[in-house]
Amino acid sequence: MGNSNLTQTCNQDISQSCQQNSGLTEQEIEGIKNVFNSLDPKDGVISTETLRKLYRDSYDAPKLNDQIGNRESLTFQEFFEVMRINMLEKKKNFPNVEFNDMDGNVQCFFCQP
Repeated sequence: MGNSNLTQTCNQDISQSCQQNSGLTEQEIEGIKNVFNSLDPKDGVISTETLRKLYRDSYDAPKLNDQIGNRESLTFQEFFEVMRINMLEKKKNFPNVEFNDMDGNVQCFFCQP
């Protein structure tokens, strides 16, 4: 799914290389990290069941379900890559919307701007 170098360089500690290669701002990356942390990761992974429940009624549900596939859990790197792709698409389609105020508000992250 996407750039494997990006997946390898991004981790829960936001790094400069992650920002430079992602197309996202540091605030947007921090927002993705906050959302991941709000999903109560266990041993560095989140349950996709929990994630699916949060966005099941959102505009993005079909696309995100397709990207997640039949996986039962996601690491931060996997979650980041799914959210990065989603956010870049939203930034392209909604250029006047800022995606930098996501202090763990997962529902806001998955809503249509």
